Amino acid sequence: MMKFPFFKALLLSSALVIAWNCTGDDILKPNPGNEANASIPCWLFTSDADYLIIQTEEGFIVNTTTGVTVGIYDPQTGIIYDANANPTVTGLDLGILPVVNLNSDGSITDQNGNVVVPTPVNPPSSAVIASSATIPVVSSSSVVTPASSATVPQPKSSAQEKSSSSEAKSSATEQPKSSSSEQRPQCGDQQCYDAPSAKCVGKNNEQTGPKGEKYAYDNSCALKCYYDPDNKECKNLGASTNPKSSSSAKSSSSVQSSSSGQLTGGCPNIKTTGGKSGSGWATRYWDCCKPHCSGATNTSYHSKQCTNKGKTESTDWGAGSVCSGGNMMACTSQIPFTIDGCDEYGFAFAAVPAADGGSCGKCFQLTFTGEGHYNSTNANTKKLKGKKLIIMTTNIGGDVQQGQFDIMIPGGGVGMFNGCSSMGWGAQGEQYGGLLSDCEKESNYNAGTYAKCLTEKCNKAFSNDEQAKKGCMFLVDWMQSAGNPEHNYVEVECPQVLKDRY
Repeated sequence: MMKFPFFKALLLSSALVIAWNCTGDDILKPNPGNEANASIPCWLFTSDADYLIIQTEEGFIVNTTTGVTVGIYDPQTGIIYDANANPTVTGLDLGILPVVNLNSDGSITDQNGNVVVPTPVNPPSSAVIASSATIPVVSSSSVVTPASSATVPQPKSSAQEKSSSSEAKSSATEQPKSSSSEQRPQCGDQQCYDAPSAKCVGKNNEQTGPKGEKYAYDNSCALKCYYDPDNKECKNLGASTNPKSSSSAKSSSSVQSSSSGQLTGGCPNIKTTGGKSGSGWATRYWDCCKPHCSGATNTSYHSKQCTNKGKTESTDWGAGSVCSGGNMMACTSQIPFTIDGCDEYGFAFAAVPAADGGSCGKCFQLTFTGEGHYNSTNANTKKLKGKKLIIMTTNIGGDVQQGQFDIMIPGGGVGMFNGCSSMGWGAQGEQYGGLLSDCEKESNYNAGTYAKCLTEKCNKAFSNDEQAKKGCMFLVDWMQSAGNPEHNYVEVECPQVLKDRY
C-alpha cells in the first residue's frame, strides 16, 4: 500500500474548530439523479492541509480536497488511520467540525454557498460525489452518535479499485487492522476501545497510560486527559494504538512540545482585523465558573466547559455553572501558555466587560507598555515592555471595565464568584489579585521578592494539579510577576493555537 508521509504532520496539530450553525434545512443532500449538479455535505478537517471526512455506505473516509482517499475515520474512537492502518489523529470529534458542501466542480462551500476552501486544480468527478451516502446533520452544539467501529472500511489502495462482489467482505465484519494483522475487539454500548491496552474499557472509568497518564473516555468515546507527565495532553497515547506492533506506530518522541504542552515550530502569523483597538490594562482571575461563552444561548461558537475538576469536557451547553448550583466549570486546559521557538508572544483566554458580551471567540493582541495600572509601575512591569499577549475571549465580567482584559490565570483570584471549592486546591489568595496580591502585601510591595514568593505559592496551592500549577507559573515566567500591567490592544484574527483550546 502507498504511504502518506504528510499525515505525520497531523500528529502535530488539532482539528480546526470553526463552527457554522447548521440545521436540517441548511444541508444540501446528494442528488444521484442529477450528477452534473451533485453536492454532498461532509466535515472539514484542517491541519497541515485541508481534508474532508465523508460518510459513505461503508463508513467514513478521509479525502484530500482533490478527491484522493488518504485514510479512514473511526467514529467510535475518534481516530484517523492512514492507508497502512496506523493511527495518525486521535480524539477527533465530528461534533466540533464545520459541515461544508463538496460540489461537483470540486469547490467546497459553507451552508450559505460561500467558498471556504479554494477550488482544487483537479476536482473529483461528479460521479464520485453523487454516489456518496447522505451525511447526518451536525452542528457546533450537537454530538455525533458514534457508529459501530465494525462499519468502518479498510483504506483503499492508491488505485482505489473495488473488489468484486464475491470477494468483498461484509461491512459488519470489517475492522481497522494493525500492521501485524491484529484485529480490534468489538466493544459494548457502555465501553470504548482503549488503544494503549488494546482492550474495551468502561466509559468514564479512569485509565492509566504507559507513562502514567490519567485519562478516561466520555459517553461518545472521546478521550479526556486528566494528567500527562509529558505535557502533551495525552496526545502521545495515539502512538500505542497499534498494540501488538508498536514499532510501526508513530513514536511519541517525534512530536515535540514546549513546556506548556504546545507545539514547537515558531510563532503563528498574527493578523490585525481593523476592528476594536485602544489602551487599557490586564488583570487576572480564575473563578472556576462555567464561562459565559459556553452558555447555550450566548454564542454559536461555544467555549469549552468541563466537569470533573475542570478535566472532562462536556457539550451539555444548557447545564448550569458550579457558581450557580450546577456542575459545569472552566476547563484547566485553558491556562495561559507559550510556544517553544516563539519568544514574541504569549497566549491566554480572558474576560471582557459585560457590555462586550458579543465578543465571544474574538481575539486581541495586548502589547505591554512597561507601565503599571493603579500606581503599580515597578521593575517587573518594566520588564514586560514590548511583550505581546494574544488573548481569546471566553467570558464577561460585571466588574471588568472598558480597556481591561481579565486574564484567566489559576491563582489569579476568584473575583466576584468562587466555584473552586470542589477543586481540592490550596489557598487562592486575595479575592481580587490572588496569590500575587498576597506576595505584594507580605513583602510590603518589594517587587524583587515577588517571583520567589509566587513560585512557592503556586507550588503549594496546586500541588495536586500540574496543569493548574503550570498556568499559575505563567504569571511568574512570562508575565514577570507583574501586577496590572498597562497595554495597547488591537483586534486580531484568532490563531489556531487558541482555537484548538477555545
